[in-house]
Amino acid sequence: MAIDKLIDKFRVNLDKYKKMGLNPLSLATGCAVKVDLIDTVYPAIHKIRDELVRRNIEILPREDADIFVSREKIYIKRVINGGEFDADRAVSLIQVNQETSGNPDKFAEFLLKVYTSIKTSRKLTIGKGHSIVTSNPKGEVAVLDLFRLDGAKEKSYTVANNDTIQIVDPLDDPGSQMQVDVAISNSLNDLFTKGVFQDLRMIPVVDAPTDDLKQQLLRNAENYSREYSIELLSDVQPNSKTLMIGATVIGKSDHELPTYYNMVNENMEILVTRPVGELTPINVFMWMLTVPELIEDMEARGITIQRVEEAKKKALNYMREPNTEIAKIIYDHLPPFGGTFDENSHIAMTTDVTGPGLFVIKEFAEKAQVDVELFDIPVIDPDIHEFATENFIIPNSTAGTNGAIVIFAHKKVIDEIFDELKRKSLEPHIIGKVIGKGNGTVIVPPTITKYIHRNNVLRQFKIK
Repeated sequence: MAIDKLIDKFRVNLDKYKKMGLNPLSLATGCAVKVDLIDTVYPAIHKIRDELVRRNIEILPREDADIFVSREKIYIKRVINGGEFDADRAVSLIQVNQETSGNPDKFAEFLLKVYTSIKTSRKLTIGKGHSIVTSNPKGEVAVLDLFRLDGAKEKSYTVANNDTIQIVDPLDDPGSQMQVDVAISNSLNDLFTKGVFQDLRMIPVVDAPTDDLKQQLLRNAENYSREYSIELLSDVQPNSKTLMIGATVIGKSDHELPTYYNMVNENMEILVTRPVGELTPINVFMWMLTVPELIEDMEARGITIQRVEEAKKKALNYMREPNTEIAKIIYDHLPPFGGTFDENSHIAMTTDVTGPGLFVIKEFAEKAQVDVELFDIPVIDPDIHEFATENFIIPNSTAGTNGAIVIFAHKKVIDEIFDELKRKSLEPHIIGKVIGKGNGTVIVPPTITKYIHRNNVLRQFKIK
């Protein structure tokens, strides 16, 4: 498509999004709309933790998903902004406006109000929390999926996760199937990182400024559930009139899960299942259409419009496709339920590269109490990512949605997984190694500064 036609199409879509109270130019796409973990979420949780404990509520340390031993009977109920249900566990989606998201005290207040509004006679464990920002000051809402566990324990784990996005590709219609495919695949990814792909169920999380769009998005979620044979559970939806697309997903595994944080050691390497930073080509493409002067700067560096378009298409294909095959490979490298971890056969630790980008490796190095060194940062197109960072188009060009999965395992296991992924026509990269026990230091090559310009993230790394 000629650049003039693309610009016209983009402007039409921009108007559509703006009428919904969304400005794609002030929001990076995909997972980058998450509330900042370092500056807001962690300080807020720290403030309210003691008060929650007094009320018999526990927030678990950050994990990709909520994990618990399966029970004969698991009842699920969704409540909006609180409600009554004898729940043992909850996964929460918190949407706050920009003022609350930038203020740890206000965010703490909101969390406290939401979590204490769940009326249960049992100890309540918040196993997974997801928090996002809306530009609509009146769009604050809490979607809480509650689990009551009864009956005998089973020999399997149940894993639950929720995730939402607002925009994937501003050039696409807000009601397109692609937007929903990416959103649900992104939520499932946190199950897949744990090797969980059995008995999958999903409860869509959908909101929109108009009822027509909301119904369209719910139909798209039904299409997704049919295409990938995932059981669809219907429940109440938020009604904040903001654009919100995602799902709470639940799955089971009769294997142990790759949460062997205390087993991570200096014999281990780090692999990513594909290049990182899916959000960057999309954002560069969007800004190229908004500020056509950028095209000249890009072309002076050998980056053509066609090259950006191809990188964007590649990123969208990555994000749309559920990583089921990778989940099966992870599952095959884990002990059976109740089994013992063997360093030479099993995966120790996994996560996925989403909104925080490569900062997730820092988080997990701290969790495992090890120091690591990265020697490679594979992005979709290094020139485009560098251009995006230099021009402040995206603050962290390693950020993704339904992103690459990061695997920590013994060198022998990493080599096996690398070969298996290659046979599936995937693009794995071995990006680093564990140096040994430590405090979570992550040594990175100087190229990191070409891809991340946010100081609060860069400060977390030790640049070689």
